[in-house]
Amino acid sequence: MSVRVYSVLLILSAIFMALLGWSAGAYYVPAMCLTLLAALLWSGRGGGLFKWVLVLNQVGGLVLILVLWLGDGLGSIKLDVSSVALLLNLLCGGPLASLLGGLMLPALGAGKRLSLWFNARPA
Repeated sequence: MSVRVYSVLLILSAIFMALLGWSAGAYYVPAMCLTLLAALLWSGRGGGLFKWVLVLNQVGGLVLILVLWLGDGLGSIKLDVSSVALLLNLLCGGPLASLLGGLMLPALGAGKRLSLWFNARPA
C-alpha cells in the first residue's frame, strides 16, 4: 500500500478513537497518538520515532493478550501486568494502531516502501 493510504487510514482511525473518547475519555490519548503517527508518515520525518511507537504498541498488545490468556500462574500481579500493558498499548495508539502496525512494520524494513519514504533525500 502507498504512504497516502496508510496516512488516511491513520487519520480515520484517529477520528474513530476521538469519537470513542466521547464515551470513554481514555481514548483521546490513542487518537492523539494516531494523529501524530499520520503526521510523521505524511511528512516523511521522524522515521525512528514512527517505528518505535509501532513496535511498543505491538509489544504492549502482545503482552496484554498473553497475560490475559496465560497469566493465571501470575496470581495477584496478573492485573498489574495487564494494566501496564494496556496503558502502554493505549499510549502508543491503541488497538487500531496495532492492526495498522501489523501492516506497516514489515513495510519499514530496509529497501521497502515506507523505509524509502522516511529515508528519501531532498533533490
